[in-house]
Amino acid sequence: MSACSICMRQKSRCADGVQPKFVIVEAENLSPDERTAFTLLSSRVATALLPDPAQGDLAAQCQAFGCTLDQAAVIATSQRGLPLLLEAGIALALRGAGYENEAAADMVFQPRSSGGLAAAIEYACRLVA
Repeated sequence: MSACSICMRQKSRCADGVQPKFVIVEAENLSPDERTAFTLLSSRVATALLPDPAQGDLAAQCQAFGCTLDQAAVIATSQRGLPLLLEAGIALALRGAGYENEAAADMVFQPRSSGGLAAAIEYACRLVA
């Protein structure tokens, strides 16, 4: 795989200009750079941190925020994010989050240790701009 920071896996809604109304980040603790990016994202669109999601959590969160699954974007950082990715309209994952997550994602970013989560959150900011 190339050294690019973003790798397209398949034609996605991201490329079609779909603007998410809700973004979930599957992560527990954020670094200062990730927190800054998340704060910017939160100022533009409804967001949530879900450290240990389960099947159906995305639907419940969407219902609470008045949007559909197709209007939701998910950033998965580990294998625990797979239930969210499978339901989301826009699925973003980090390299190393598990083969299933990478296969289910519309876009795959560098590993978290290489700044991938901050890059994915910044990308989500551009989607909602």
